[in-house]
Amino acid sequence: MLLISYNLAIKKHKKDFYEKADVLRLNSPWYTKEELDEILRKVHKPKFIDINIKKRTKAKKVEHDFKELLTFVGQHNIEWVAISNVETTDIYGEVRKLLNNDITNICAKIESKKGCDNINSIIETFDGIMVDNEDLATDIGWENAVKEKDKIYGLCKSKNIPHFRLGGVIFEYINPKKVVYTYGVWDLLHPGHINMIKQAKMQGETLIVGVVGDNAVKEKKGNDRPIQTQDDRLEIVSNLKDVDIAVIQDTYDPVPNLEKYQPDILVKGNDWDYIPGQEWIEKHGGKLIKPAYSKAWSTSKTVEKMK
Repeated sequence: MLLISYNLAIKKHKKDFYEKADVLRLNSPWYTKEELDEILRKVHKPKFIDINIKKRTKAKKVEHDFKELLTFVGQHNIEWVAISNVETTDIYGEVRKLLNNDITNICAKIESKKGCDNINSIIETFDGIMVDNEDLATDIGWENAVKEKDKIYGLCKSKNIPHFRLGGVIFEYINPKKVVYTYGVWDLLHPGHINMIKQAKMQGETLIVGVVGDNAVKEKKGNDRPIQTQDDRLEIVSNLKDVDIAVIQDTYDPVPNLEKYQPDILVKGNDWDYIPGQEWIEKHGGKLIKPAYSKAWSTSKTVEKMK
């Protein structure tokens, strides 16, 4: 997946460069808290935010209190935060507690020899890894930094751990080879649906999307729903760029499809008090991820407006 620096893309590149990005990278010292808040509310793309724990010598626009910033970021349910200069696993628990959610993934930025020396335990603890080429080279020299970077990314690949390869303004997100399943009605597809699918795709390599069948929708929502037939909804969802496989899900309970496709991760919005499929995914050693529900959009509200 293609990721870009939001700041540099907006200021130095054409609009289509920004629009083609799958994920936006926000380097927090470049923004005030007010600017970050505006971006997080208005820009509807998955986001990756760099947060400095230790004081840096580089000249930046803003020096944030990292505890306040993590608490603020956690309220927005950002997809990734990257913690600078991780050298041990000690900081992970504090960061997770400050975020106060289980949605945001925590990436360890490796920038020193000590971080390289402890890389095995860091990989086992953190949700993803990034090697900061320049800062690591400053600590151990360019030749050694290149060797360590290749070693670290090789470990990530062998252990199926997400990692990020830097390349200036553009950097690449290497998805773990995991199967992700999400499901919904997807009736009158709107930006909230798209956002949910994008967040699901971020979790693995293959995304399977279940489209709840017409009969199940009528039972739950009434005879005037769905507006679009299951065949139409399946066709639309199948053609979204982030969807690898779209399938009919005959009931709101996804277990028959979970049994068939054996996903590693189940994704469903946090507006559900009880999520069908949760027991199955946890029983089979998988993970349930509950992104924030997009309250700004609603098919039901659209139907009422049409009436």
